[in-house]
Amino acid sequence: MSGIGLPRSGPGRYAAGCLLLVVACVVALSACGSSSNSSSSSSSAAQSTTPQRGGTLVVTYQGEPQTLDPAIDFEGNGWAMEHCIFGNLLNYSSAPGAAGTKIITDMATEVPSAANGGITNGGTTYIFHIRPGIKFAPPVSREVTAKDFVYSFQRMMSLPTAPAKGYYTGIVGLQAFLNGKAKTITGYKATGKYTLEVDLQKPIADFLSIMEMPFSAPVAKEWVAKWGTQVGRHPLGTGPYVLSHWVASQDLLMVRNTNYTGTAGNVDAIHFQFSIQPSTAVLKVQSGDADLLGDYIPPANYPGLIASPQWKSQVVAEPAIALDYLFLNRTVKPFDNLLVRQAIAWSIDRTKIVKLLSGTGQALDQIYPAGLPGHVDGTAGQFYGYDRAKAKQLLTQAGYPNGFSMTLYTHNVEPWPTVAQSIQYDLGQIGIKASLKQLDRPAYWTLIGKKGVVGAGLNDWWMDYPDPFDYIISLFSKSSAIDEGTNPSFWWDPKVETALTSAQVMMDPVARLAKFDQIQSYIMGQAPAVPLYQELVTTLHSKRTGGVYMHPVWIIDYAHYWINK
Repeated sequence: MSGIGLPRSGPGRYAAGCLLLVVACVVALSACGSSSNSSSSSSSAAQSTTPQRGGTLVVTYQGEPQTLDPAIDFEGNGWAMEHCIFGNLLNYSSAPGAAGTKIITDMATEVPSAANGGITNGGTTYIFHIRPGIKFAPPVSREVTAKDFVYSFQRMMSLPTAPAKGYYTGIVGLQAFLNGKAKTITGYKATGKYTLEVDLQKPIADFLSIMEMPFSAPVAKEWVAKWGTQVGRHPLGTGPYVLSHWVASQDLLMVRNTNYTGTAGNVDAIHFQFSIQPSTAVLKVQSGDADLLGDYIPPANYPGLIASPQWKSQVVAEPAIALDYLFLNRTVKPFDNLLVRQAIAWSIDRTKIVKLLSGTGQALDQIYPAGLPGHVDGTAGQFYGYDRAKAKQLLTQAGYPNGFSMTLYTHNVEPWPTVAQSIQYDLGQIGIKASLKQLDRPAYWTLIGKKGVVGAGLNDWWMDYPDPFDYIISLFSKSSAIDEGTNPSFWWDPKVETALTSAQVMMDPVARLAKFDQIQSYIMGQAPAVPLYQELVTTLHSKRTGGVYMHPVWIIDYAHYWINK
C-alpha cells in the first residue's frame, strides 16, 4: 500500500491444489525472509498479561487520512483505521512476524480450499460462505448478505479514483463492466443469500490474498446513498468500531460497534488526535496524555528511548516489508531521459541517509525489501551504488554537463524532510540544483498521483500481501500509471507487462521468483525509481497500554491492544 494497484492471470490447466501450494510457498518464503532480517526490538511488557476490556486508547498523528472509504483508500494509516471499522470475507491472523501473514476467516465461514469445496473448476471458481447474522453498525443495523458484497465490489470498480481495479482484472466479466459494455460483473455474483461466487478467467496464485485486502469490504448501499462522495468521511461497516465524530485536522473518535459479534475490540473507544508533531507526541506519551504514537518514533528520539531503562520496554520496533524510494516521473522533463535518471540513481548516498535515520532504517538497493519473496541479500552495487564521478559522466552524456534546476517534493512528516535535504545535497554535488517543496501529507499524496505535475519526489510502498507481484504491478505497470494511481513515476514498459503475465501463470514458486528477479533487474536498469531504504516500524506506548505489537500487514492493530486498569 502506498501513501498516495494491477492484471492477473493464470493457467486454466492447473489444479486448485497447485494454486494453494503457491500461496503457501509464498507465505513460507516471506516468513523465512522476515525472520532472517528481523532487527532486535523490545516487546511490550504488557503482552504477557491478559487482555482487558474498557477504557479509551488515545493515539497521536501528525496528519490525518484523506478518506476512510475502503474502495479508494490506499494509505497505511487509513488501512489501520479501516481495519477497526470494516469487516471482510478474510483477514490476517493478529500476530507479529510470519504468524501475522496467515489468512484466516472474518465474515466468511471458512477459508476456501479445494478440500472444503471452496475452490473448484481447476482453480477458477471461488465460493465464499458468509456467516448469517452479521449486521452493519448503527444506524444501518441490518444484516449483511452476499448482495452487499456484490454491490460494494461493483461500486469500487465504478469509482474513477479507485486505485486497485487492476488487482481484480482476472475476474470474468470485469473488463466488459469497466468498458461500459455490461451493467454487472458476471464473475462476481451472489448465488444465495449468504453465498458469493467469484469466477476467474484463469487460476491466480495469490487470489486469496487479493480478496483479503480492504477494497472489497462490504458497505451499505443506503449509507453510500445518504453521504455520496462524503462517505469516506462517514465510514460505516461491520467491524468492532464505528465512527463517532471526525473533526478535520483535529481529531477522530471511534466507539464500540454494538452490533459487532466478533472477538476483536478490547477498548471501548479509540481517540485519534491529529496535527501533533511526532516529537511532541513522544512527550505526550511520556506524560500520560496519550497512549500510542500513530506516526513512528522520530529518529532523533529513537536512540535515547531504546537506551532508557524507563522507556525501552515501551518501544516496539519491527522491520517493515516496505520500500522508501525516490520516484522520477517519466512524463516530466528532464526525467524522460534515461541517462538523467541513471545519473541521479548513482548520485545518492544511501549510507548517509541511514545514518540520518538514527537506526530506524536500513539501506536498500533493490525494489524488493528484505522479508519479501524475491529479495536477494548481498546485491550492493549490482544496480546502483554511490559514485559521484559516474553520475556526472552520465549527466554529461545526457546533455546536461552543467546540471539543471528541479524541484524535489516531499510531505512534511519526518523523516522525509530530512531525507529530502540529504538528496538535495547529493544532487547539488553533481550540478543539479534542487529546491525543496514540502506539503502536508494528504495534499502530497494527491498531487504526486497526477500525471505531468511532480517530476521527482519521495514515495513509499508497503506490502499489501507477501508477493513481489504486489510491488511491480502497483509501482511499475500501465494499469497503475493513471491519475490518482499508485505509480508516481508514470513509468511502464510492454516487456514488464508481458513478463508479469508470464509470472502469474507459473505454478512453480522457484521459477516464478526467478521471473520476478528478471523483472526487477530490467526495471532497475530503466531507473524510474531509486530505492533508498527499508524502514523500521516503531511506536512508543504508555505504561498502561497492553498488547502492543507491529503487524506485518496492518502495522498498527488497534483493535487488539488494551488498557491495563
